[in-house]
Amino acid sequence: MAVKVAFPLSLILSVAIFSFSSSVTAVQLDLIGRRKHPLFRKRDESGTFGNGSLALRNEQDLSYFCNVTLGGRDFEVIIDTGSVDLWVSGDVPGTKDLGVPMSITFAKGDVTGNINTAQLEFDGFTVQNQAYLKAETAQDVGDTDGVLGLGPSSASDVRRLLNSSSGDPPLDQIFKQNMNTPNFMTFLLSRDGTAEGSSSVEGYPAQLTIGTVTSGLEAILNAPKLPALTDQFSPLAQHWLTLLDADGIIGPDGQKIQTQTAIKNPTAGTPDQLHVMFDSGFSIPQLPGSIVDKIYGKIPGAQFFDDAAAIAPDLQGLENVWRIPCDYEVNVSFVFAGQEFPISPLDLSVDVGEKDSSGKEICISFFQQIDPNIEGNPNFGALDMILGMGFLRNTYILFNFGDFVDGSADNVADPYIQLLSVNDKSQNHVDFVNARLNGKDDDSSTHSSSRPALSVLVIVVLVMLLGPGF
Repeated sequence: MAVKVAFPLSLILSVAIFSFSSSVTAVQLDLIGRRKHPLFRKRDESGTFGNGSLALRNEQDLSYFCNVTLGGRDFEVIIDTGSVDLWVSGDVPGTKDLGVPMSITFAKGDVTGNINTAQLEFDGFTVQNQAYLKAETAQDVGDTDGVLGLGPSSASDVRRLLNSSSGDPPLDQIFKQNMNTPNFMTFLLSRDGTAEGSSSVEGYPAQLTIGTVTSGLEAILNAPKLPALTDQFSPLAQHWLTLLDADGIIGPDGQKIQTQTAIKNPTAGTPDQLHVMFDSGFSIPQLPGSIVDKIYGKIPGAQFFDDAAAIAPDLQGLENVWRIPCDYEVNVSFVFAGQEFPISPLDLSVDVGEKDSSGKEICISFFQQIDPNIEGNPNFGALDMILGMGFLRNTYILFNFGDFVDGSADNVADPYIQLLSVNDKSQNHVDFVNARLNGKDDDSSTHSSSRPALSVLVIVVLVMLLGPGF
């Protein structure tokens, strides 16, 4: 019987492309992004969620691709820290079929095939017999050749089915075979410059690096090391998890929002610390409903809808969402290890590109309610919220695999995560005024009561860009 693995459809939609720069001990990949038509989806009818993620996306969603070469043929695959295994669709020269069936079920669509091995080339790195799922059928998975998972390998279904280190995912194989390569990767996911106005992060190229950091952002190496938590429920639920500070969300009024984990008997942190999952393949951040209500509920004119189809027909399938005035500037920050990470107002609400019957533009909350069936549910892992692209576009993030790598020696350090803000509050305000207020910053407009102050810490400006931004 084929093994079915749930996977978030949000990873399969919209397009971006990597270009490569060669290195054996360190890799740097530059990204370009393009927008797609708005589309919202929810979990599938069976209630299955891929990797603890709801299957959602919208017009600001980007998928990030890189080229991998299997058997001498290039494939454009989505990179995703929320999953682990590599799968591709299409012919692979010289591939070896291991006769082990496997299928991956998406919120809409699926891929089915057998586990195969082939020579993998990943910009200077070579793995002779990389195990992967070769999809013989792929239905409704969007415009992609496959997915390259970059999460901790303990959740690998390929390795579990092969019951051997020969099934280790690509990054594990690379780190084990290239001992001079530091066991970390970084992401810088810039905002789409064609969306709403400009952004302070537009000056930086969107990049993934392996074993090195983006030039100009070396300060991340001195950032606090957040523990990469081992999922207390199951290795198969393992993701990039860490702890938010106690009451570590600063709301639009400038006050901290009280937090309380939904995980029963947490083995890490205190009861007032939320367990946070970082997922590069997931667009819309998912927060506990009570926190979402405190962020958006006090905004003048805000309305809550159980079914977003009541706002606009194209939003059918999206549930539990706030509609807010498009000209209201929402400012929220997250706090990790005492460091504040402000979120651009353009990531806290989104213009869906439609008008209501009275001719007003429709804007909705971009940070939305996590399904109660996921929050604190052992079946989905020890997590309270998912911070996807809406958060990651505002930060530079480093994942150190440490002893997450299969077969690591006992003296390998514990895995950790580091964050560096690439945001300036005053620039966030300018971006919002240009995008939503036609560049007119006057007191007659509706603004957040918490007006951004000039940031004390100014982000270092890149003198030399390493690749095209967007």
